[in-house]
Amino acid sequence: MSGVIRGIGWIVSLVLITLSLYSIILSGEVGHQSWIFLLLIPFSVALALSPKKGENGAKNISEEWDEDEKNDVEKNLQAGDFGFDTPVL
Repeated sequence: MSGVIRGIGWIVSLVLITLSLYSIILSGEVGHQSWIFLLLIPFSVALALSPKKGENGAKNISEEWDEDEKNDVEKNLQAGDFGFDTPVL
């Protein structure tokens, strides 16, 4: 089913591009109708690029970032401890 949706997304994208170009050629200018067609293209491209039913779009990369996180919080920190200058009043 997702393959059908992806195909429909690509077909709708091509139809919107064709209608936009046709509108520009017919009227001789970039009018509001051609802009409407152009602004609808990202929605159809989003359908075309949507992941398949069994695919996970985001990979779990939390294992790579666990070592960089520090949970140690020191209570007695000075202004210069983080690399910031001490404010001068």
